Amino acid sequence: MAAEGRGTARDVVADGLRRRIAQGELRVGQQIPTQAELGEQFSAPRGAVRRALELLENEGLIKRARQGTPAEVVQRVPDHPDPDADAGDASVGRRHQPRTAGLELTDRVARAFRSPHVRIDAYCASGETLASALAGPVVAVTAGEQRPLSLRVRILLPDPDNALALPQVVGDPQDSRPRARLREVTEHIWGSLRHSLRMLEVRELVPEVRVEARKVSITPTQRVFVLNGEEVLTGHYQVLPRRVELSRDPMEIYDMLGLDGILFRHTAVPGDQVTEAYVEQTKLWFDSLWDTIARPMEP
Repeated sequence: MAAEGRGTARDVVADGLRRRIAQGELRVGQQIPTQAELGEQFSAPRGAVRRALELLENEGLIKRARQGTPAEVVQRVPDHPDPDADAGDASVGRRHQPRTAGLELTDRVARAFRSPHVRIDAYCASGETLASALAGPVVAVTAGEQRPLSLRVRILLPDPDNALALPQVVGDPQDSRPRARLREVTEHIWGSLRHSLRMLEVRELVPEVRVEARKVSITPTQRVFVLNGEEVLTGHYQVLPRRVELSRDPMEIYDMLGLDGILFRHTAVPGDQVTEAYVEQTKLWFDSLWDTIARPMEP
């Protein structure tokens, strides 16, 4: 578990802390272990621990203080929500409080894995938030806590080989280097995610696993996740400037950022015709892109 990279050590640490917070082992107002202690507990390198804490802070679960002081829990993540919580009351889906993307997607993907047949469709900028949300269920399946009969994941990503509105260098939208950087990031995340999910089938933990990614020449200004064909999570990306290194040159680019953004949940329940129609139309929209202009990503 000490391997570096997205979907590996960082996510194992983050998921482990989420579980402790959800189960009350780490309570609101309580300090979490130091980075050194977490590294020892999870057999993870210091950099992975630091990135895990950054992720949980962005999700609103913890708050880091000055350097050298352990972070503090500021919000409790729900522990295994009632599987029938969204059924039988058409207003339930409208009453829940919207949450940050990382927290909401992590919670709902974990819930989706309680189904014997897991289906996840995602339209997003890089797949990073989805990869992080899937890390916990992968650990749970590996530990024998969950055993779905099948798993299918489809991801639609922007095609960096064609013209995209974002990301772009501020003042020079024709510079192709931001797209090259996007290609590197998405291929890394996709490769790691694809490997970790396919290993569930190789290790005979899930009998049937199908993981696919396709790319479209569209700049996503929203992200959309369809879970088990019955729930849709949507959220906006913000277009913001930030400094990155392109060919070892620090530059300011406009990029799609949304880790701190909110995901809005739409769960189809009997009697709620508006939400049922929205979920169904979203599924049709995703399929229309997937079956027409999307191109397969090479392994």
